[in-house]
Amino acid sequence: METISIISTYLLRVLPGIILVCAVLIFTRPPAAARVGLYLLVFVLLRDALTPLGLWSFGSHRGVFWIRLADDPWFLVLFGMSAAVLSGVLYLADAENRKGIVWIRGTAVPAVSAGMAGLLAVVLPFAILYRALVPIAMRGGPVAIRMLPAILVFAMLGNLLEELLFRGYVLEGLKRRHTERTGRRFGWVNPGVQSGLVFALCHVFLATTVSSVGVPLLLFTLWEGIIAGLVGERYGVLAATVTHGGAIFLLSSGLL
Repeated sequence: METISIISTYLLRVLPGIILVCAVLIFTRPPAAARVGLYLLVFVLLRDALTPLGLWSFGSHRGVFWIRLADDPWFLVLFGMSAAVLSGVLYLADAENRKGIVWIRGTAVPAVSAGMAGLLAVVLPFAILYRALVPIAMRGGPVAIRMLPAILVFAMLGNLLEELLFRGYVLEGLKRRHTERTGRRFGWVNPGVQSGLVFALCHVFLATTVSSVGVPLLLFTLWEGIIAGLVGERYGVLAATVTHGGAIFLLSSGLL
C-alpha cells in the first residue's frame, strides 16, 4: 500500500505536465528537433519531481557530490521498468528521430567493456574523495543490502531512457547538424563532449532551483555526461547506459 501511495502521489504531480506535452505533440505536430526538446522537457519533469517528494536525496559535503535513492524497493523497480517502457515507446513512435541511433556499435563484448571502463572513470575520483573527505555518514549513510537489486534496476533502466535521449537523439542531432552545415563528419570525440554539455545543462534547474546543491552537482553531471558521451558515440546507447547506470548504482548504493 505504501508503494501504491507513493506512485499515486508522484503521478498526480507529473500528470498535468505530461498531458500538456502530449497536447503540444498532437495539435502542433512539431518538427523532429522540437520533438526532442519536448522529450527532454518530459525527462526533466519526471526526474525533478522525485526531489520534493523525497524519492531520492543528494547533496555535497566539502564540495563532493553524493546521492541516495528512496528506500522503497518496489517503487524503484516500477520506476525503472516504466522508464524502459517509455524508452521503447519513444523509439518506436518517432521514426524520424530514431534514424542513425545505434544501440550497440560493433559487437557486445567491446561495447560492454567500454561501458565498464567508462563507469570506472566516472566513479574513481569519487571513490578516492569519499575515502579522503566524505565519511559515509555525511553522504546519506549506509544502504541496506536488500535494497541493492532494486537500486540496480532503477539505475540501469531509468538511465536507459536518459541515454536514449542524450546519447541517442541529442548526439545524433548534433552530428547531423554539423554534417549538413559543413559537409563533413565529426571525429568521435566532439559530439560526445557536446552531448555531455547538453546533459549537464539539463541539470541546471535540479542544481539551482529544485535543490541548492549547485556547482558540485553540475560538475558531477558534466564529468559523467562527457564520459558517457564519449562511450556512447563510439560504442552506442547501451554501452553509455552501462557507464551512466552503473555509476549511479555504485554512487547511490553505499558500496564506495
